[in-house]
Amino acid sequence: MLIAFILIIPFASAFDIGGFEVKDGNLVGKYHPAGLEGCVISCYTNQHVLDMIYKNDSVDIKFDFLDDPLLKKLVNANSVLKDAIDKELINKTLRIKGSRISFEYPPNGCKVELHDTPTRFLKIETSRIIIHTNGKYNIERVDQRQNQLRIKKDNFTSILLSTNPMMVDGDNITIYGNMVFVSFSLKNPVRKKIENAFSNGSIGGEVFIAGKQTDNISYFGNISINVDKTMLEKGKIVLNVKGDDGEYGKVIKVGIAKMHGKIVVTYDGRIINEANSIEDILNPNDDGSNPEYYRLYSDKEGTFLLISIPHFSEHKISIEFIVENPIARLAAISFGLLIVGIAAFYIFKP
Repeated sequence: MLIAFILIIPFASAFDIGGFEVKDGNLVGKYHPAGLEGCVISCYTNQHVLDMIYKNDSVDIKFDFLDDPLLKKLVNANSVLKDAIDKELINKTLRIKGSRISFEYPPNGCKVELHDTPTRFLKIETSRIIIHTNGKYNIERVDQRQNQLRIKKDNFTSILLSTNPMMVDGDNITIYGNMVFVSFSLKNPVRKKIENAFSNGSIGGEVFIAGKQTDNISYFGNISINVDKTMLEKGKIVLNVKGDDGEYGKVIKVGIAKMHGKIVVTYDGRIINEANSIEDILNPNDDGSNPEYYRLYSDKEGTFLLISIPHFSEHKISIEFIVENPIARLAAISFGLLIVGIAAFYIFKP
């Protein structure tokens, strides 16, 4: 069996932004466990195909390569052969320490997409998924919904969604068809508000930009956010956003490393205003056709924004940072004081 596609960002050391590390404005990446340490996620097609094991410093993916029933019967009947196969073929492990990975195994079987950028995100599409929490997490329904769960331990919380009802049996969760797991690396109470917007479907996706490297996440599959790399090389951030939900608006989350200062956001060529509050921005349908943005927070390590898109089809969003030059600002103030002084001299001159 072949892994159809694998993408891993290399890792190094620098300061952290969620699960990414940034060095000299470039994304270099290092995986940070998503809070599910000790959990095992098993994926099945018509049989077991892989396990995802969350550890303290990585996610291990064990593939079941032995799927021929006649070969399996032969191997099980021969202990020597079984030991050799166990060492060489069965349960091959891929250890993930990068910031994202995407693959499908076997072909037309189980699709896995994992991000930590800085939102911790896992999407799986397969016949059946079983999450073994091993008694280390609290599991609760979100507003009694059958297709949403909240998983909690200490300060960690995550939301688990599926298009189908999820069954909870003690410490195990069984899901059919698909699942989306997400945990936002944000401080309370902002995280709680973002989680609620996610579970209500108000947030469609996100993008994280560090230097010339980017990572895009489509939460529910119908929202795409692409960064114009040609403009990025010129120092400008231009996003092409598409979606197929023309009736309801969505919000996208944008993270930009090593950028801070005054922000100017344009939407299809026109400057848009900042929303009054996070509650305002998380309701993209309350301002008619007027898009808005909201700065979640901004410091020397980067800026995180929410941008509302009232009507989805295809839109172009640009983000520019205007950093004031302190010398120029001081010169302008001094010049202004000089003008005031001269005016005062002539006004009060005897």
